[in-house]
Amino acid sequence: MGAKLKLSFRLSEPTLIEGWGEWRAFLLLLFATFVFSLGLRYLFYLDFTSHKKIFTGAEVLVQYTKTKSRREYEVLKLRTDDGRVFYTTSREPLKNLVGRSVSILLFPKKVSFTDYLSVPYIPAAIIRVNHDRSIRERVYEKIRQAHEHPWIQQLYGALYLARPVSGDLREKIVLLGISHLLALSGFHLGLLWLIVYGGLSILYRPIQQRFFPWRHRLLDVGTVTLVFLGVYLVFTGAPPSLVRAYMMVAAGWLALLLGLKIFSFSFLAFCVLILLALFPPLLFSIGFWFSVSGVFFIYQLLYVGSSWPKWALFGLLNLWVYLAMLPVVHSVFGTFSLYQLLSVPLSIIFSLFYPFSIVLHLTGMGNLMDGWILDLLRLPSEAKSVNVSTPVWLLGLFVAFSLIALFRRTALYLQVGFVVLFFLFLVQQIA
Repeated sequence: MGAKLKLSFRLSEPTLIEGWGEWRAFLLLLFATFVFSLGLRYLFYLDFTSHKKIFTGAEVLVQYTKTKSRREYEVLKLRTDDGRVFYTTSREPLKNLVGRSVSILLFPKKVSFTDYLSVPYIPAAIIRVNHDRSIRERVYEKIRQAHEHPWIQQLYGALYLARPVSGDLREKIVLLGISHLLALSGFHLGLLWLIVYGGLSILYRPIQQRFFPWRHRLLDVGTVTLVFLGVYLVFTGAPPSLVRAYMMVAAGWLALLLGLKIFSFSFLAFCVLILLALFPPLLFSIGFWFSVSGVFFIYQLLYVGSSWPKWALFGLLNLWVYLAMLPVVHSVFGTFSLYQLLSVPLSIIFSLFYPFSIVLHLTGMGNLMDGWILDLLRLPSEAKSVNVSTPVWLLGLFVAFSLIALFRRTALYLQVGFVVLFFLFLVQQIA
């Protein structure tokens, strides 16, 4: 009797781009888009630098005092009405203008094209401080009134509105290793998607079932949610990490509608390459590359642990991302403290804290957790810290291990060993 033939049919999620042929066509299209985007910006640059002076309005994002040759001067980071962000200085003593609208005179003649693409220094003179305040600033004023301590006011301003924080608070945040929780990124946008989409779905479902059951809830509610997140992106001033996150959320939503696979490295590469082609200045954004790195390491763990229990993935995810990001973060910011180990449990708690804090502020009880937050921020007051920077060659080696680890198990072991040894080296520096 012949062996029985057993047939199995299993539907799988197709990827967004399949095969080298499609990738070559896609990369060629992206290259053409990148050249066009860069050329267009170069024309804008030529027009911008052709003027001896430009009168415009701007919002003051950051202001601090520096000393050089025993002389103090003010450093300001501003965003003009047309979205250009730049630094300037003032020898005149200024009151705190953060969040205020000002009329300024720019002198852009000596700005280079590479500086123009990033965040350049542009000589400027403040003509007047305007009395009107932006909607974003008025919202922050409401948040500020709900809290007494300046640290708490600044913390929620950063968390909801992407406002900068003061130097002393930034030091506490760095020592606790929670800078990624305050810098708006995909983590926050993902939680906002769950809140908005989940809330609207609860309201939409009974209406849909009664009046138009043929409608697709993901399409209808997803469209409204995406518009809401887009408005929020513009409202916060579109920080690069949030732009990347919004692009991935939009692409992920479309992929789900089309039944495509979204938890893949090709999907991440697709989003990153499109963003760089459309917005070349992102090449110079540290926040953007930190955000991309974090998502890469999340995908890496999900890929390696695809057969693991979900509880194991949940437990290891924040620990792995924290360890894997150490060599990357220390290539730019060198501060390390043992209190940064708290970032792992705090990242888990934050998933509940963030939506809960929004509800508290909407119901007039925003200060309910202020005492606990202050106690946390004061923890590292006497903390011992060191400053260790990752050399460029060592960062390059780590990036190579990380990329090759997608194809070779040996490289994965080398990558894991690398991050563990790097962490132990940092701990040894403290000891």
